Amino acid sequence: MNILKYCLSALAICSSMVAAAQGGVTEREAWFDFNFAARQAISASPASLDISSLPAGLHWFTMRVKDDQGVWSPAMTRAFIIPHEIDNSAASQIQRVEVWFDNNYAARQAIGASVATVDISSLPAGLHSLTMRAQDDLGQWSSQKTVHFIIPHEEVEEDVELVSYCYWFDDDVANLVVGTLPVSGKTVAGVIEIDMATVPSGQHTIHWMIGASNGAWAGYYGEVNSMSFYNSRGDVDMDGFVDINDVTALIAYVLTGDATGVNLEAANCNLLDGVDIDDVTSLINYVLKGDW
Repeated sequence: MNILKYCLSALAICSSMVAAAQGGVTEREAWFDFNFAARQAISASPASLDISSLPAGLHWFTMRVKDDQGVWSPAMTRAFIIPHEIDNSAASQIQRVEVWFDNNYAARQAIGASVATVDISSLPAGLHSLTMRAQDDLGQWSSQKTVHFIIPHEEVEEDVELVSYCYWFDDDVANLVVGTLPVSGKTVAGVIEIDMATVPSGQHTIHWMIGASNGAWAGYYGEVNSMSFYNSRGDVDMDGFVDINDVTALIAYVLTGDATGVNLEAANCNLLDGVDIDDVTSLINYVLKGDW
């Protein structure tokens, strides 16, 4: 708790400086988690407060001071975390892995626990999603992880070849992405990865077209192809919203390592490797500002 005491002391010093600008400090009050009714007087700064009765998790510390003119300073609030106790005695191993396409959970299939090949030959051309989850030897399922991919159409005219593709999200045509198709002869022979790093959380629509060797752009049947999808970035608890509940769930995971009920793909808020406290910071900023 030494680090917390240091932070509280620093906050007390800052508050005192604010009030000191108007006159001498005569009173100091502090409270936790916005519970103003339970505020308590504290001694001259720096001071230490007892937090032993607070449960593990995210908390808020607020303080104000009063000068010798009877004027209270603005309340200053800081967030802090009390870590959970982690029990590592029940280590587990992956026993089963399941995958399914396009949110069709009923058609899920089991695959090997390590690197495995999944048959996509029955899927039609277009945008698809692949979702995966794993189960350990305690019967606990991991959070679901979903990735999106495109199966390009294989039908081409005899006198032209498919050479490129482009796509954009919603109405943002100005920032469309253009790439080269993986082509073998006149057959598209690969999967196109879609960059969703700048797409906000929520419901969106992706539009795409295919480019021919004669320079023409068109959909598979002469029109732009479109498909709606949900970007789960930040929706840690997968309830369809990105809010303070997701912040709480992500903090709990970072502190305990327990991924039960947590979508780890959605929890990777800063789009870097791993899920850690930096993702918590990114998510809090998004909840407060609405901008990644």
